[in-house]
Amino acid sequence: MVNLFEHFDSETKALYDSLSLADEQAPTIVLEDDGFLPEGMITPYQFFANYRAPKNGRPLYFNEIPVPRFWEIEGNNEEAWVKDMSQKRAMIQYRPGEKRRHVSHVEWLNQQGKLQYVDHYTQHGVLFAQTVYDLNRNIIFRRYFDQDGKDVIYYNFLAQSVVLNWKGEQYHFESHIAFLTFFLEALEIDLNHFVVNSLGTPFSVLYYLNHRGQDVLYWQEHCKGNVPGNMELIFNNDTGQRDFQIVVTHKEEYEAITEAVNEDACSVIHEGGYLYQYEKTNTYQPQILTMTNTDQIHHIASIIEACPFATFHIGAVTEMSSVLTQLERYKNVRLYQAIELSTVEKLYQKCDIYLDINEGGEIIDAVRRAFNYDMLILGYAAIAHNRTYTAPQNLFSKEDEAAELKQALRDVHLKKRYFKVRQNYQKTHANEITVKQFKTIHQLAYGQK
Repeated sequence: MVNLFEHFDSETKALYDSLSLADEQAPTIVLEDDGFLPEGMITPYQFFANYRAPKNGRPLYFNEIPVPRFWEIEGNNEEAWVKDMSQKRAMIQYRPGEKRRHVSHVEWLNQQGKLQYVDHYTQHGVLFAQTVYDLNRNIIFRRYFDQDGKDVIYYNFLAQSVVLNWKGEQYHFESHIAFLTFFLEALEIDLNHFVVNSLGTPFSVLYYLNHRGQDVLYWQEHCKGNVPGNMELIFNNDTGQRDFQIVVTHKEEYEAITEAVNEDACSVIHEGGYLYQYEKTNTYQPQILTMTNTDQIHHIASIIEACPFATFHIGAVTEMSSVLTQLERYKNVRLYQAIELSTVEKLYQKCDIYLDINEGGEIIDAVRRAFNYDMLILGYAAIAHNRTYTAPQNLFSKEDEAAELKQALRDVHLKKRYFKVRQNYQKTHANEITVKQFKTIHQLAYGQK
């Protein structure tokens, strides 16, 4: 069995982690390399470039980007930029979800301030790709380099073609799919069984792969009963030399699809879910955390006053305004300005409730991190930052001085049973199942013909 993923996004990571926790480990291929994949992943770039992590390699810090002489680099916790005198010539983008100012890519601008090309860096500080754009921000081509700076892969986005330089030979492919099927065959791995989670590129690659096999599609998207065309191919047994079973990870999506298709189609569809490994076990203590990049935390003072039994920890990656610092007048409030990641870790270990009630964007992937730490997530329905891991029953109105939220906080403090009920809402909403259930579903789909 081989995992074949297009991207390693949060949904893919949830599936990958579940497979690992169920002891269903397998070689994992990721077709789109963003430079920051977990060690051990296989990608077309790393394979053909024979990429090796440099000894003591690390991500580039924002002020380590090579720039022309006399140009300057400036930045903050959110972004950085390169200036030639007063003219901005590049935007430096950090790795998402981190505070460390590690560079993911640099967007270089022409003298008119329009995007010209993007340099992409790995987690080891290596420049591994460059994407060139036209004046309308459409991609023209992308080049991947080996660690000596030589071109390895050249994608022509206009012609949809690929040129590969490998082992002293040059290969031309008329399509991206043709290149990827060549890549799979060049790996010299078992091509009989794949796990995919997309009906896009991974499915297309297997469709055109000249090799019989039996595969499992983990469907993590939401079509709400509007069955995608490539899924219809599976139901009609029109998938080339491959046979597919489908595991739907979200209960509502499973019900919507099975209601929309006939009985024969239902025979290849299985209801699944996820496994989660929590960083700690919730101890039901009234230690409450909020991470924010704004001082707009609606009704926070009123909530603090209504819950004298709780300690409120409020963290920010920047300095706080007086709106927040004046909260220090309450004995049950702790403020953390310009918070360090080590302190963030300690707070997530300590706190058992996360309040998602701040306006503005989410920082440090705060809500998903709270879920990972087995915290009960409560918040405002109008501004919830991550609904995937926040149960609808645990989201409340901001109206009436957040009266519903205050009552929920009082309830979970008074009775552990109420706390557990709300946590169960959360875990059910996140489609959590047991290891036994996951293994049974996976093996049924994997072994069924």
